[in-house]
Amino acid sequence: MKAETMVEINTSNTIIDDVWLWRADHQVDGQVVKDSRNPVNIGLQVNGDDVTGYGLACEHTLGNLLEWNGENGKSFFYQSEFPYDVTQENYGNKGFAAYKVADNVTKHTAYGVGAYSYFRDYVVEQPDGILAPEAAGVTFTNSLSVFLNGNGQIDHVIDKDGDTAIQGHNVQYFCDFAGNSVPTKENIESFLQ
Repeated sequence: MKAETMVEINTSNTIIDDVWLWRADHQVDGQVVKDSRNPVNIGLQVNGDDVTGYGLACEHTLGNLLEWNGENGKSFFYQSEFPYDVTQENYGNKGFAAYKVADNVTKHTAYGVGAYSYFRDYVVEQPDGILAPEAAGVTFTNSLSVFLNGNGQIDHVIDKDGDTAIQGHNVQYFCDFAGNSVPTKENIESFLQ
């Protein structure tokens, strides 16, 4: 059995509240899932406009964990963990992300987005935790990448910005993203005070 998408939202003006979408990392008998078994590609796909999400989580899917294709989306807290059992070839090289806003979206707002890695079985260098278009109306506030355990790393928090989350440098923050604007060290320090 295979699922393409766990939850797909096609209706506009929708609220999603407290959703945890999880591709199992173990079987009923307690054995770990390896080599992309229990396949599902996308955790949450939002196609409607003016959709708001509160307390979202997508974990371990074999493609983008969340895909946001609708206009004027808003999310407040999103937590995700990349799949444990993928390889560089079948995952890291394919440009997937934990949170992906479609390239044609011009307005999207997200607060508190986290992408975590625990590449348990293979070394995977994940290019970005978050992918979003460079548009003035697309903003992310308080985003982060976290190395939990295992192998590999997340190179950037969002769209080639933010430092690498890797063993020894486990958590990387990127406070504000709005299109081409990159926060300065002074802005980040001011925000953290």
